[in-house]
Amino acid sequence: MKKLNTLHYWFILFLLISISSIARAEISFNLDRSEIHENETFRLRILVENLATLKPGNNIDFIPQELQILSRQQFNNSSMINGKFTSEMGWELNILATQAGTYTLPTFKIGNEQSQPFTIRVLPATDELKGDNSNSKVKIRASVDTQDAYVQQQLMFTVRIYRSVTTRHQSLTPLQVNGALVEKLGDDRVFRMVQGNTTYTVTEQQYAIFPQQSGELFIEPMTYSATILDDSQTNNPWGLSRTKPISLSTQRYKVTVKPKPLNAEEPWLPAKNLQLEASWQPANQAFTVGAPASLDFVIKGSGLLESQLPNVQFPEVQGAKIYRDSPQYRQLINRLGINSYHMEKVAVIPSQSGSITIPEIKVPWWNTETDQQEYAILPAMTINVAPAISTTDAAPPIVTPDSQYSATVNPTQDFITPSKQPWWMWATFTFAALWLLTLIALWLKKPVQKNVSLTKPQSGSTQQHKHLNLDAIKQAAQANNPKLTRSLLLEWCNQQKHLSNITNINQLIKCCEHQQLVSALASLQDALYSSQASKNWKGSLLAENLHLLPKAPEKHKKLDKLPGLYS
Repeated sequence: MKKLNTLHYWFILFLLISISSIARAEISFNLDRSEIHENETFRLRILVENLATLKPGNNIDFIPQELQILSRQQFNNSSMINGKFTSEMGWELNILATQAGTYTLPTFKIGNEQSQPFTIRVLPATDELKGDNSNSKVKIRASVDTQDAYVQQQLMFTVRIYRSVTTRHQSLTPLQVNGALVEKLGDDRVFRMVQGNTTYTVTEQQYAIFPQQSGELFIEPMTYSATILDDSQTNNPWGLSRTKPISLSTQRYKVTVKPKPLNAEEPWLPAKNLQLEASWQPANQAFTVGAPASLDFVIKGSGLLESQLPNVQFPEVQGAKIYRDSPQYRQLINRLGINSYHMEKVAVIPSQSGSITIPEIKVPWWNTETDQQEYAILPAMTINVAPAISTTDAAPPIVTPDSQYSATVNPTQDFITPSKQPWWMWATFTFAALWLLTLIALWLKKPVQKNVSLTKPQSGSTQQHKHLNLDAIKQAAQANNPKLTRSLLLEWCNQQKHLSNITNINQLIKCCEHQQLVSALASLQDALYSSQASKNWKGSLLAENLHLLPKAPEKHKKLDKLPGLYS
């Protein structure tokens, strides 16, 4: 009976885990093309996160009947990218759009969860082939999305090859555009299209073109070559089919490129959209004086190359220092063109407690769709900074030569009484006066030692400032940020009198005596000059050995020993 109860327990636990995993599943949809016309085929991918979703019992009968499913298959792909395991699973549907219109896929339910509605827009049938010789079994068409544009504005150029017969030895000449940068938008896309009673296999290529000078821009013809079956030569004495070569070309396109408008502000950014975003990492970041806070800063540009994204200047922040890491760039290609990203790590180190405001950042850009100046704005951010938490104990009282002298030359009345030994008292006072004059002469002769002695009581606050900087270096190292760690480490060295001549990590390594610290600094140096090492750098070893940094030499030993003459 006990065994049955145990099995019952594990069975219920298994069901709960299964149900919870299904409830967390998320479904998304993905189309292979951004523009779909009536009588054309396209691929719809339904991505899921839970393998149980792919069970045969889970049907996908939510597709409207105007979208005819030609084929359906499941996929389950796994991969390892940059040490991170990723998997992708779901269905891939090959669909024929039989009628123009806007179709909304309803929610796709999985247990208690469901996907968001997804809209597919089907445009009227293309008229690209109208007026063409109906006997032609292979056709080529090209189009450009605009006949006039601004300098450095993105143009979209599309070329399509229509084939109603099997072709061999295909080739297409590269796109040639003088005075412009050209980016191909992904791989070729292949789909089917029905025109009358003829079904064509369509191969589509898309390009983004960025004119670099004003004036006239010419997009040269592209030529498609292949061999097809020659119907007129099918009946030959040997019963073999013959092929014939074909060659087709697109027309030459002219685009008028306008200069930058006179009222446009710098930097010149002709785009479909531009956004500035910033977020603290982590989101619930706590702010403390002397401790670095990490801010992720992102610039998103639609219709811009990554090289066009501006390097935005951060405003000065009252009460904080800003350290910026080298930006990383990413360029994503989709059917609508190029989206570029400027991603940057920013370290904000408050230098005072209270409320600190990072001022608004404003970047002008030119909206190519509305043909007017607009601004991408990152609103001002206000943070509340807590005072630094001091981890240093209060410094012990500093004994100066004056205090030692007083304690030494002022005997108690129990030891010497003037009534019993007046000559000894006078001798003591005389000797003490001579000693005091000698000591004053020594101080006047060595003013540096005097200054060190007199400023010694302030060392508590100085040590506290250095300790805060070491805390900042430690946090940067623990965050595995080699460039910020180097910047803070060299700034700390610059504040130390005995290390103020240090300008790079190699010089600092030569000053270190402890092998653990030398190894940690060498690892940091490798990370700074190797992209792969930078990604894999772990700063924990350096953080643990920061206390081994070279100490300042002791300068008070001789001065402290002088009063020992009376010990």
